[in-house]
Amino acid sequence: MSAREHLHYVDLIRVLTIGLVIGMHVLALAPVPPSVETGALIIVFHVSREVFFLLTAFVLTYSTGRRKTRWPSFWRKRYLFVVVPYLTWTVLYFFANGGPFDGGTFLRELLTGTARYHLYFLLVSMQIYLVFPLISMLLRRTGRYHGVLLAGCAAFQLLFTLAVQYDWGAGILSGWLHFPDALLPSYLGYILAGAIAGQHRERLVAWTRAHTRVVFAGCVAAVTLGVVVCLGQMFVLGQPPLAASMVWQPVIVVESVAIAWAFLALGLRWQERGLPGRRLVLSTSDASFGIYLIHPLVLQFALLAAAALGLVGYAQTVPVALVLLALVTGLMPLAYLVSGLVSVALRRTPASLALTGRARRRRPVPAQRREDLALAISPGGTR
Repeated sequence: MSAREHLHYVDLIRVLTIGLVIGMHVLALAPVPPSVETGALIIVFHVSREVFFLLTAFVLTYSTGRRKTRWPSFWRKRYLFVVVPYLTWTVLYFFANGGPFDGGTFLRELLTGTARYHLYFLLVSMQIYLVFPLISMLLRRTGRYHGVLLAGCAAFQLLFTLAVQYDWGAGILSGWLHFPDALLPSYLGYILAGAIAGQHRERLVAWTRAHTRVVFAGCVAAVTLGVVVCLGQMFVLGQPPLAASMVWQPVIVVESVAIAWAFLALGLRWQERGLPGRRLVLSTSDASFGIYLIHPLVLQFALLAAAALGLVGYAQTVPVALVLLALVTGLMPLAYLVSGLVSVALRRTPASLALTGRARRRRPVPAQRREDLALAISPGGTR
């Protein structure tokens, strides 16, 4: 069987989503009190989590679809590239947090993905890999009812976010609602929706190409709705900015799907225009997992440097909007660039697997060197 087609548009989607992740964490660490402006920005950037889960399921379905998958081999490969970096970065972030070593605290953070605020994603990824054979089987056996299944995904995700946001009583499930971040069922609707999208990739791509303007307009409408809802939560219900823009706001469900779809449309348009900047996009996409793992450490050093230079104190004396603008247009791309350069460099070292979640990238062998090697290993290999 021939190798599967490389989906170039997925590379651009991954690059854009990583940008949302870094932007979200930059805003969360802003050295100013949470404000209306902060909430309005976070309600948009907070979709990064959901877009990543949609993309993960989409790619897994594409890579395993239409052929017999040896699930033990699937698990062995997938877990190698997520468990090793998870353990490595849990240790690194535990010590980066400072303070004396506490075995109990370390074990708790290891089991809950809380050594740093982004490591929960790796725990959820492990759970996705574990149950993905069941998801594949579900898709095969419900082939005629995927529309109904999608509607169920949307209904479940909306009800779940409502339950979390408004602290519904749930009996024995209350623990799940209070600590939903690292548990796969919290994102089940997104996982199934992404898998269904991967199953119907060709039809989805064709429709998106034919209705690109509709997709972009829907994205603008969804983002506008998200900001309006966030402002309403603050001014009508009296919620503080961070609560009004938290990831479990029900409007995030609408925003996430709309933005993911817009990213797909952008990726397809980029591909149709000849992949401008292809090397940069592919290199960034290849380094994206490493960027995800590394960027909180980069932000930590950036904040320490800002404090040492007196910039944190200065931020308290200027309008919040200016601080946020500087963070989004300055610190966010800088953190992205530094994390990307570090990840690309690490990809060429023996520590690549542990620190970037990818196998070591070997330097390409020059053509003359390849010819010399071929001669050396051929029978009578001398000129």
